[in-house]
Amino acid sequence: MPTRKLKPDKRLLGTWRSDRRRTLKDWIWRRGWPAGKRKKLASIFGHLTLRYTQTRLYSDYQGHKEIQKFEVVAADSGSIAITLWDSLLEESRIRHIHFEGDRYWISIGRQREWFKRVTKHAG
Repeated sequence: MPTRKLKPDKRLLGTWRSDRRRTLKDWIWRRGWPAGKRKKLASIFGHLTLRYTQTRLYSDYQGHKEIQKFEVVAADSGSIAITLWDSLLEESRIRHIHFEGDRYWISIGRQREWFKRVTKHAG
């Protein structure tokens, strides 16, 4: 079934930041993982800022900045699906974004990373 481009979803537009506390609250740790490894993994969360406009995603992870085009390809009352170009894998990837109030989460394998809204899109 071919995808069709939808209008940008206003729930997504604006700036979001990785929510370290909420992400780690849900994290399912492997049995026997040493505290040092847990601390190292936990340290990567909370630094990523994402800004969604009508057609682009601006990301900033500790000064490493990227810009990607995206398209909304599906939406329902609690989530949207967007496509992004993954330059590392050289293919378009689907990201399913699940909204809960002023937060959203995405899957990372069997885990979830949470983001909290920083600013809404003006207009």
